[in-house]
Formats: sequence, structure tokens, C-alpha cells
Amino acid sequence: MKNRNVSIILCMMLMMSLTAFGQMIKRTDVIWARTTSNPITLDGKLLEADWAKAESLQIGWGQENGMPGSGYTTDGWPVTPTDPVRATIKFLVWGDSLYVAVAVKDSSIGGGGWPGPFHWDGILSNMRNKSKADRPVPNGEIYYAWTTESWADTATGIVGAMPGYLGQYPSKEYIKSRWLDSADGLPKAKIWDAKTFVDGLTNADSIIDKGYTVEFKINLKFYGYDAKAAVGDIVMYSLAVFDADWQWFRGADTVKNRFTVSKAWAQGPWGGNNNSHMRVFVNPSVTTTSGAVPIVGPDLVIPNGTQFPAPTIDGKLTDLVWKNANIGKLKLQYGNSAYRNAYPNTAPFRSGQFQPDVNGGKAAIIDANDATVKYFFIGDTLYLGFDVKDKVVQAVPKNLDRWDGFRVMLASRDARDGDSVLVNRNLTFIVDSVGGNGRYEDLSKAGWDSLGQAVQVKLSLNSGTTVDTLGAQVDSGYTAEMKINLRKFGYPAGRGDGVVFLGICMFDGDSFDPPSTSYGSRVWFMREQTWQDGAAWLYMDPSAVLGVGQEESASIPKEFKLYGNYPNPFNPSTTIKFSLPQSNDVTLEVFDVLGRLVAIQNLGIRQAGVQEVSFNASRLSSGVYNYRLRTAASQELVGRMVLVK
Repeated sequence: MKNRNVSIILCMMLMMSLTAFGQMIKRTDVIWARTTSNPITLDGKLLEADWAKAESLQIGWGQENGMPGSGYTTDGWPVTPTDPVRATIKFLVWGDSLYVAVAVKDSSIGGGGWPGPFHWDGILSNMRNKSKADRPVPNGEIYYAWTTESWADTATGIVGAMPGYLGQYPSKEYIKSRWLDSADGLPKAKIWDAKTFVDGLTNADSIIDKGYTVEFKINLKFYGYDAKAAVGDIVMYSLAVFDADWQWFRGADTVKNRFTVSKAWAQGPWGGNNNSHMRVFVNPSVTTTSGAVPIVGPDLVIPNGTQFPAPTIDGKLTDLVWKNANIGKLKLQYGNSAYRNAYPNTAPFRSGQFQPDVNGGKAAIIDANDATVKYFFIGDTLYLGFDVKDKVVQAVPKNLDRWDGFRVMLASRDARDGDSVLVNRNLTFIVDSVGGNGRYEDLSKAGWDSLGQAVQVKLSLNSGTTVDTLGAQVDSGYTAEMKINLRKFGYPAGRGDGVVFLGICMFDGDSFDPPSTSYGSRVWFMREQTWQDGAAWLYMDPSAVLGVGQEESASIPKEFKLYGNYPNPFNPSTTIKFSLPQSNDVTLEVFDVLGRLVAIQNLGIRQAGVQEVSFNASRLSSGVYNYRLRTAASQELVGRMVLVK
């Protein structure tokens, strides 16, 4: 009887947990590099058994290669490729090195030059260099190909030749002095090395090739990553495969005019700051024998405001929903590294700032805007609120470097450009001469949404703020509201899959007399412009419901404290409640009973106060799980939950 009562209670708890929830699609910009305890021989043959256990992804021409930045193209060549590029990419970690295997199917392998389209085969990748102090971090091009241009390696065009090590920049002198030990073409082992196995004969179309395999060894420490850290690391990487076919008409091959090109890439096509980057997760606990890799959550969760009426778009942020303690928040301020370092996942390294020349120079920035961007969604609508503390509010609409305002970059889900990459929109508004909201770029009269059918935006000056161009009066700033109709961005009814690709850039122009003391600046979360690397992966979570009566309070908790999760047991989602004494970036990690990391979710920047977050375990099996909440300040809380399906 006692067991029956326990079963009844358990069933009731499970029924109570079956609330409305959504399951985010698997991230296509994330892959795990499993750690192996066995050394890997760099020979391009992938003979080690651990390669069969490695996580992999496939890219190719004419197929979906992963949102938001992957794509493919024929580089403008108006011929459909007869043997389009197809490649499988795998990742492993051994010691301090990341091993990347690229297996390419190709019937015609070899090298050529330029002008365009490209006439060469090979790999062009980019390891973002986190060891540098720059923000965003600089590029680390790893270029290994059959490129016969004079600056590269003309020997790669010889029949039977292997690819050339082309380093970071197209300069033999730079390559020899920085990347190579000597002129013989051997890379410095401390940076990166590669080997290739060719199933065929390069630079000769007299036979049909089957393909080639490249094996890279990249020193993660050199690029600022720590694969052995207990909390793991996230490697920022992108890779493109270039494929030029049928240009070496030698021997028995007499077919002419069939030259084609194609290239495909995982998140970024070049060695520069383009498109996006793969998040290659590494953790010493995720090995070739540890079972399924952990689930990676979104960079930020957009909460659900369905319990509130839609706000009136007047720019004033006076509606009750904007005052909810659990509303999404993002902080921006030029020169504030604490704000940037609290961003989730790779955002501290891709976000940045820039000060352009104004009136012939760069004056000292004496008033850096302090802005809070708030966000939530209701149904098919995304809402953004902007609260800007600014002592000098001005309007210089003809000069981007002196704007006051914001550029919101949002990817469409129904449109792709010529590279088959999601089209991004610049939803830009600035303070105009009468303190209103000037619509620019894709919101302008000549832009994509000139009639305001997709995006409504309204700006309101704070009390005591006037618009002038000399900084004669001390202002208090401005607020703004943006209402985005996601149906106009290709989302189907019901918010689609709930995934949003977002970047935000803030402009701040301050003018004074004399003009030499005037300046402009911009600071951004993830990306400054739509073509740049870094769109964040956000998820509109229907189960992260903002509750009525959760207004921000002046009472701040004194400690980082865990209140547990409810319901518990649960199926398949549960809510974890905790408190923060101050704003911090928080990460949720979930472990099975063997201590293996099975899920990781960055909860984003959480404000001081009591917080609630939803965890969806629909991809996990029934059982007992331990979880850990970890802040950017290295604080930790642990709890236990029971999943019963």
C-alpha cells in the first residue's frame, strides 16, 4: 500500500510537470572535440581507431551546411559543378593540440592560381586567436592548399605535388619569417602542422581521382585555449573547402571546356572576420569513451512574456513587463570590460568596440553611454527595450561615426544571399533632430522595411534631455522600444523553431566646442555589422515564462544561493531557482551519476535578485542527475534532480 501511494504521488508530480514547453533544435554551429588518451600520428590517413569515435559534420555544395554562417558558392562561375565539393570534418583533442580531419571526395585534385574564380583545391580555415588582448580577438588564418600564385607555392602545381603551407598572409617573406622554420616549407610544430593523403594523382586529369584527406594538428595553447581546464573551453574556428575541377588536360584526357569550381564552408568562408564561427567545445571529461556528448544550450534565452499584455510602443519602457526581474538583459558600455567579460560563451571574445576619427582625430571619451537592452517575446513578436544613460544626446544623421542610436542585426529565416547564407537585416534607428527615431539602413525609406510593417520602433527622450550638437547641456539619456514581427523574417506561425540569430551595436556621438574635443564610438554585442563574424544563437523559450508580480525589487540578496528545482522528479522540463547578489554570467552544467557532463547551457547575464531558469531534459534518459550553477566569478552551486519518463 505504501509503495502504491508513493507511485500515485510520483505520477501526480509528473502530471504537474507536463506544462507547455519547447525543445530547441540542435545547434548547427556547435561540435564537440572529444579528448583521446591515445597519441595520433599525423599522416593524413586517419588510421587511429579514435577517429571513428570522433564527432563529425558534413559540408558540400548545394546542401544545408549549418546556420547561421555556413554556405556554398561557385564563386561567380556560371557553370553547375559536375563534381561538387563534398567533405566530412572531424575533431579530436590530444594533449594541447586540436586535430582536425577533412576527408574530401574529389575526382580532379590539384592547384592553380587567380584571377577568379579560384583555380585551386585545398583548405582555408581560421582559428580565432584568443591569446591576444584585442576585442574582438584577431584572426589566425591556417591556409593549406594547392595554390600556384607567385606569392604562394608554384611547386604545388607539379604533377603529384602535395598542398603548400600558406600561413596567415599572402607573403612569402611573412611565411618564412613567422610561420616556417625555414624555406623548405615545414611549418613550426609549435603553431600548426598538416599532412595529406591523396587517393589519385594531383595536377593530372589523365586519371579520375577519388579524393584526399587532410589531417591538421593545431596548438591550442598558442591560440589561447586550454583544452585541459576542468570547465573546458570553446574554440572559435571556421573552415572552407575549395574545389576546382578539370583544368589539367594532360595525357588521355581530351575533353575540353568542362572546368568548374565550387566551395563550401562551416560557418566562415575565409581566413578573415566573416559570417560566423564554429563553437568547438572541448572538455577533459568528454572523451572517446564517455558516451553521448553533452547538449549545448543557446547563448541566451529569450523569456516568454505571454502573461503580460503587449506593451504600447511609445519608447518609454513604462509597461509592467519591462520591470520584470527575470526579463532578458544585456549591458553595453564603451570601455567596460566587465560587461563584455560577463557575456555568454564566445561573446566576450567576439564582442568589441571602435572609436573612429572625428574632426581629424580621436578625442578622449569623457561620457561613455551606459545602456541596458531588455528582451522578451510574445507569440510571433520579439520585443527589445533600450535604456540609455547619456549625458550628451545629439543628432548628426549624415555621419554614421557621430550617431546616437542602435543597429540591431537579425537574420531572416526565409532568405539567403548568393553564398546561400542567411540574409541579415540592419534594423537601425538613431536620435533625429527633434528627438525622434530616425530609421536607417534596412528601416529607411529606401530600405527593406520603409513602411514599418516588419519593425516598429519608437524613441523617447528622458526628462531633462534636449537634442543639441554642442554638448552645452547635460542630458540624462533616452529610452526606446522595438517591436519585431517575426513572420516578416520568415518565421512560420507559432514562432517556428524559436531560434534567433542576433547582434546589437550601440552608437554614441558626443560633440563639443571646440570641435577637436568631439568624438564618436560604437560598442557591440557579438557583431558590429551584418557581414562580420559572431551572430549569437538565442532561443525563444516558451517555458521560460515571465510571471506577474516578479517586478524588480530594491531588496538584493546577500549571497549566491540555490533554492532547488521544481518539479522534482520531472518530465521533461524543470525550473531551477537561485539568487544572485550582483549581476553575473551564469552557466548551468548537468552531470550523470558517473560524473559525465551531459548538458551545458549558458543562462546569459542574470541580474541581481532571485532568478528562475528552465531546463529541458527531453534528450536525456530517465535517471538521477547532478547539476551545477557556475558564475563568471568562479562561484558554484550544486543540486540534484530526478528525471522520470
